[in-house]
Amino acid sequence: MAPPQTAPQSPGWRVWLCVALLFGGIATTVYEPGLRGPLVSDDVIVLIHAPWMEDLTLDNVIEILDPRGRPVLSTANWAPTHLLAHLIQQEFFGYYPNTYAYHLSNVFVHGLNATLLAALFVAHGVPLALALLAGLVFLLHPANVEAVAWVFQLKTLLAFTFGIGALLHLQRRPALSTLWFLLAILAKPSAGAVLAAAIVFEWLRQVGPEDPPRRTRWLFAWGALLAAYSVIEFAAFRGVGEFLADNPLSPLERALGAVAIVGRYLVMTTLSYGLSVFHQPDPTRSVLDPWFWLGAVTLVGMAIVCVRALWQRHPAAGWLGLAAASYAPISQIFPFRFALADRYLYFIIAGLLGALLVTYRKPLGDWLDRLWTRRLAAGPRALIGAALTVALVVGYGAHSYARAHVWRSERHIDRDAMRNYPNGVAAQLHRARQAVARGDHDTAVNALEALVRMGSDNPTVYLSDPALQPLRGNPRYEELLKTIARRWLATFESLENKAPGFGVVDAVLYAILVGDLDRADGYLDEAERTPGAVSQAMLNQLRTSVQREREAQESPG
Repeated sequence: MAPPQTAPQSPGWRVWLCVALLFGGIATTVYEPGLRGPLVSDDVIVLIHAPWMEDLTLDNVIEILDPRGRPVLSTANWAPTHLLAHLIQQEFFGYYPNTYAYHLSNVFVHGLNATLLAALFVAHGVPLALALLAGLVFLLHPANVEAVAWVFQLKTLLAFTFGIGALLHLQRRPALSTLWFLLAILAKPSAGAVLAAAIVFEWLRQVGPEDPPRRTRWLFAWGALLAAYSVIEFAAFRGVGEFLADNPLSPLERALGAVAIVGRYLVMTTLSYGLSVFHQPDPTRSVLDPWFWLGAVTLVGMAIVCVRALWQRHPAAGWLGLAAASYAPISQIFPFRFALADRYLYFIIAGLLGALLVTYRKPLGDWLDRLWTRRLAAGPRALIGAALTVALVVGYGAHSYARAHVWRSERHIDRDAMRNYPNGVAAQLHRARQAVARGDHDTAVNALEALVRMGSDNPTVYLSDPALQPLRGNPRYEELLKTIARRWLATFESLENKAPGFGVVDAVLYAILVGDLDRADGYLDEAERTPGAVSQAMLNQLRTSVQREREAQESPG
């Protein structure tokens, strides 16, 4: 059994405020290249094209809080903390064309998160200087850039803020801690991982005569909240088609790929190698794949370490629990569309850092004391360690600065995806556009067919891309559009949580595309019976489009 932890005296709130401002200032410098970057991907879908995000009104707040409302269907998540935060931002910062304030607020929330993590390290017996150094490593880790530089990922940052806040307040203010936990999971489901950490932390805690009792009943309350939330969240995620029900990979390939991803995450976490926007790794088809072997060794090693830490009641067990529980939802037990992403590491990095710190806090603390008191006379090993630490921090900072450049424009984001995945969606779309520009329509359609095979089968992407419009009328392209439109319509009609109005605009357009005008009228009738599902102006426009298409079909010419 490990010796009991004795937490050092934590500094007051003024010190932590100064640390948060310092970390925020450092992060602002590192992330400066991306602070004026555009809204991309989910930003536009969720924050711009959503009527409940237009004004901070009571009706919109109620809409966002509704676990069965349109925002849940639109985002595939019940995340009122996240959406309300963006709504409040908009009230203060104005509408989204100027994104600087939104990016800057993400950066300062990240700085706050690094501060809260350092405070939690101190609460678990880590010396202050060492905790601040680890907080700085977390602040500058390049794998965290996606979560910070992408406006929409405020949800990841807030989930961490409230989740770590819940752990910090559990012993002394359990009711407040429970509120923080609820706000955390209502920002992003991954915050549920802090429950695993809290359970182990409380199990390991030695309760003295003057210490608060174990918060077992409060943790049961956390569990009940998470269970109730999970029912809604799982239904929302599955009901709008985010799980891959028709996975093109075989069960063996899925299993091999899930293990291989662990190997990729190990390298991304330690060496910050392999980071990218919109990961699209090639399928793992053999047990001889190096990524599979690295992932298998990592999984076995982590399992042994976790079991041993629990068996020995080691202080690292709770931090390992945080890392393991953070990984569980992204392990692809239930495969979903984006199996690999930098942002998925945000909680995992914190857990691994904590496990390392509490395991080696004595030698690391002694090393820092020698450096502080003796400086250049601290000895060669201490000085080499200091040089390596500086190299790590500076290297992480420089890499994060470079990764922040990726988020300054959509063109740079596409380039990053194409550079890392030359056969991925961005690269194939680029090939199609280039082929259209030089008049080679067969090559363009070949590239688009490859896109569809990779799962990029939303006709809107092709119909709305100006560079692809010269393909209209090409028989192969028209048949490709109709094929994926039929597929999309079949998926739309099978969604368990489909509400009238959700996706109706796309559904009508695709029904027109395949020539099924009666189906298009049915979608419009259903939407019109649901007040607020689609604006009346949009309904009128869609009905006009259907009528024009019907007249064109009936015309003798």
